[in-house]
Amino acid sequence: MSNTKIDIIIAGGGLAGLSLALQLHNKNSDFKIVVIEKNHFPVPDTTAKVGESTVEIGSHYLTDVLGLKEHFQRHHLKKHGLRCFFGKGTKDYSQYDELGVSELFGIPTYQIERGVLENHLYHLLVSKGVVIADGTLPIDIQIGDKHHTVTCEKGGETTSYTGRWIIDAAGRQKLLKSKLNLHKKSGHKGNAVFFRVDKKIVIDEWSDSENWQQRLVEPGTRWLSTNHLMGPGYWVWIIPLGSGATSFGIVMDDQALAESKIESYDDALQWLRNEQPICADSLIGAKVLDFKVIKDYSYSCKQMYSDQGWAVTGEAGGFPDPFYSPGSDFIAIGNTFITDLIEKESRGDDIRIDSLLFHKFYDSFFENTLSLYKGQYGGFGDRRMMSIKLVWDYTYYWGVLTLLFFTDSICDIELMRELNPNLLKAQKLNEKMQGLLNERAQKRLVLATNSVFMDQFLVPCLNQFNQVLKTKDIDVTQALASNLAVMEKVVAYFEDMLTDNPSSEISKEEFAILGHYRQSVLA
Repeated sequence: MSNTKIDIIIAGGGLAGLSLALQLHNKNSDFKIVVIEKNHFPVPDTTAKVGESTVEIGSHYLTDVLGLKEHFQRHHLKKHGLRCFFGKGTKDYSQYDELGVSELFGIPTYQIERGVLENHLYHLLVSKGVVIADGTLPIDIQIGDKHHTVTCEKGGETTSYTGRWIIDAAGRQKLLKSKLNLHKKSGHKGNAVFFRVDKKIVIDEWSDSENWQQRLVEPGTRWLSTNHLMGPGYWVWIIPLGSGATSFGIVMDDQALAESKIESYDDALQWLRNEQPICADSLIGAKVLDFKVIKDYSYSCKQMYSDQGWAVTGEAGGFPDPFYSPGSDFIAIGNTFITDLIEKESRGDDIRIDSLLFHKFYDSFFENTLSLYKGQYGGFGDRRMMSIKLVWDYTYYWGVLTLLFFTDSICDIELMRELNPNLLKAQKLNEKMQGLLNERAQKRLVLATNSVFMDQFLVPCLNQFNQVLKTKDIDVTQALASNLAVMEKVVAYFEDMLTDNPSSEISKEEFAILGHYRQSVLA
């Protein structure tokens, strides 16, 4: 059996592992890296993986941090925001309530054709001298202190790699997690049915109403959004792919799943006929490319990084929930921590404190993200609750988490310590808001539809946060303090709305922040 000495072993050649290899190579081209992947490249362009939609952190990581902007502009669809629809039964979608934007805020995000992206990363890494051991199955992992060995099998032959670092990026195989007993329950339970079809689904064709079409500054672009069809305890995603295929998912809490009785594609289609008939009609004549059911999909991890030279990234570590598409965000955050640790360790720095703090930071980001989902699926069919929820969740995401990532703050330990008092205040505000949303969600309310368009582009604070993120040389300390002042006003305002006791009068200052939005929500 041959043995190859290497600096960094990455187990898993999906999006997490390949992007980490590129980030490490870009940081230090002298690193000797091997990526071990059980599948063969090239993979199918439309491949059976969840995670086709990106939001701001993931998009910024892939395009700006990794330098893949040209690839995304040429080969992937520009996303037109997240859009939710509330209603049931009618044959005209203009009768449904709609929550989304009339125009884009300006920071580009994308709908990813995962196979196309992973094949591009594969060819790019090979051209840079990174070893991709595809069609290779890890059969044994030995963990030491900066001395790790992975034994692999390929085509009946056995080989091994020994390196100072080993990274588990193998998704739900959870190689290191199982080896080191790192599994941790998330406290959130959700279930997903997902499939892809060889048909372009254009949601703009679901109504002939001219008024409905003209709601958007660019009519005919709804289909480029991550469209969500909402109901009590469930949501359906519709994501367009660059190949012309479309990704569908039906995501449910336990109550909705039990009532749905979905086990197969035919079951899913029948459920859609009952709950979302227009969507079901759009699938007539479509060929199903793949179909999966994953129950109880959410989980966490006891430890993500070790000063002994191992780490976990992507779904190998944790997965909160697919709503808001946070998967590529956690790849971005995790890979950035890992790259920083490996670079410091290669210089001879002591990384014991860094590895502990990075896990603490990651865990805080993860727990705050989990709080957006725990106990709230019952309210996903409630137009009033969701209109408030999305604005608050965007406020926290753009005003805090995205700000930290865009300013390269998350690896700056001294800066993070300086920001900690305001970060804790923001976390407390988020906990309060999620608690209020949880209380309302338990009622599983469904309001009568009224053809309402809740235009998030009219919310001044969301435009304000986006303008900050687009600014060069952001003073993160000042920006976070300013964002926090806005968030405090938002919480006070939304608290009234969630308790069904909106103030009859609001101050001019409060109106300047959310006045337009109040009119659209209460319509």
